[in-house]
Amino acid sequence: MAQGNFTWQRGDITGDIYFDYLRPQNQDPVPYVRLYLMIDGSPEAKPVKGLRVLVYGTLAELVYGHVQKGSRIGVEGHIQMRSRPNTTTPVFEVVAERIEFIRNIDYERGKQVIAELKQRGKRNGSAASDLEAVKLILETGELDHDAE
Repeated sequence: MAQGNFTWQRGDITGDIYFDYLRPQNQDPVPYVRLYLMIDGSPEAKPVKGLRVLVYGTLAELVYGHVQKGSRIGVEGHIQMRSRPNTTTPVFEVVAERIEFIRNIDYERGKQVIAELKQRGKRNGSAASDLEAVKLILETGELDHDAE
């Protein structure tokens, strides 16, 4: 994570949760989750609506297995800005490096996902290595799938 680029946000998932795979050429697919959080600000500030959060790798599979619309989570990560194809408007998003489950979590389904990950030998995967792989993919643009 870039020094000084750290954020921790708590919010409720407000919309659908999108799960897919980045498919870099000549590499294993990298799972990712995209979701939006409703964040309450201070009483003096307006609430931030629709904070875009991305989760990559094994952590993405764990998050997808546990959360649902209406779940409250804490997200620790860094903010990134990137360009999208066919538009001049950049996207600002939080890339999660750690997730805290707070409320309305599906632990039963989550246990099944954990068991599947252990069976595949992925449970103890390094989030740092997942993020490094994603960073390389996004920098080189080598995808078989458009990861909007």
